[in-house]
Amino acid sequence: MLPAGDGREERAFADALALARAEQVDAVLVVGDLFDSARMSDATLAWTADQFDALDCPVVVIPGNHDAFDERSAHHRFDASKRCIQVEFIDDHHGRVVEVPGTDLVVWGRAMVEHEPDYLPFEGLPSAPGDKWSIAAGHGLVMEDGPAQRSSPIFDSALAAIAWDYVALGHVHRYREVRDHPTPVRYSGATAEALGAGSPGIVLVDFVPGVGARPRPIALGAATAG
Repeated sequence: MLPAGDGREERAFADALALARAEQVDAVLVVGDLFDSARMSDATLAWTADQFDALDCPVVVIPGNHDAFDERSAHHRFDASKRCIQVEFIDDHHGRVVEVPGTDLVVWGRAMVEHEPDYLPFEGLPSAPGDKWSIAAGHGLVMEDGPAQRSSPIFDSALAAIAWDYVALGHVHRYREVRDHPTPVRYSGATAEALGAGSPGIVLVDFVPGVGARPRPIALGAATAG
């Protein structure tokens, strides 16, 4: 989330994108909460756009509860899909599939309008395409089936029914391995603190033919936390 006020988030974000360049990844996915609130300065928005534009790959972004796509969202001013060279912002409240340019990858996500119990992050998820690697992205809290006691619930039964290659989750600030079978599911965590105790990190996902998705947490440079 950008920014924290002490520069940690900015350093972590810059380090994450630097790692993406070094690893020559095919795409970058932000699963919500790119921004901490609607009160982002114009300078922060411009800096973020510059960071994305320095990448050599496409970027897909969905909003989370901190930057939900309502009338106050910072994304209205940021306007990533128009402002940035190769960023696809999913603003569809019903969900939308993005075919990532130059790759054999598709991403589905659903824009959050309001963080409330009635918002189901994977409602409307279609069947995965059979000819491409597929990522279903959702921002919310995994919980047992039953009446929703928290906002943006991801019920166990809904998660178990997802037959995409990988499920990328946002909302929980620490990296979490939710499950491996039948589909790997991970919370990547907030970049600046993903690996706990202020340790920054990201999740790198390898798609291996004949094997499937193989996610792994990667620690970012020590300079980020300093």
